[in-house]
Amino acid sequence: MARTPESSNDTARFDQIVNLAKRRGFVYPSAEIYGGFRSTWDYGPVGVLLLRNVKDAWWKAMVQQREDVVGLDASILTPPAVWEASGHLSNFTDPLVDCKECGQRWRLDKLDDPDECPNCKARGSFTEARNFNLMFSTHAGPVADDAALAYLRPETAQGMFINYKNIINTTRVRPPFGVAQVGKSFRN
Repeated sequence: MARTPESSNDTARFDQIVNLAKRRGFVYPSAEIYGGFRSTWDYGPVGVLLLRNVKDAWWKAMVQQREDVVGLDASILTPPAVWEASGHLSNFTDPLVDCKECGQRWRLDKLDDPDECPNCKARGSFTEARNFNLMFSTHAGPVADDAALAYLRPETAQGMFINYKNIINTTRVRPPFGVAQVGKSFRN
């Protein structure tokens, strides 16, 4: 895809912002001394303070200053049964195709014309669609077998849902109420 002057300016401006954030200690490219790791960032000394302040302000406003909201910090590792029950295992995928001419990969459901490559304009040159799983799997325990299969949570909501009864039983809240959580989720 050819760059327009506007998109080149946007890229240059983005690079300037990233360089400033890096010089000032807000963020660093993750694993930079090993060539980096695409789409991942580490918070630097100033960035981690900013992040902590934002989280603390949000928590105070959303949890501590309200009587109808409780907090939760659910595990990031979850068993397959959670994601099977929620439909994530069977539906949390993107259909991908590759152009045989230029090698670009595309989400089939996002193409304006499912027969034409937006990059090289070749028609009928896509591979068969295959589903790309958006969840990261791992194994919990010393042996990587099916019994140890686990998933890094792709969202924070499921932890709230599966702990609903625990929250009701251990707090004084009654519906309607809210559950707040600050934490990481992982998508492939």
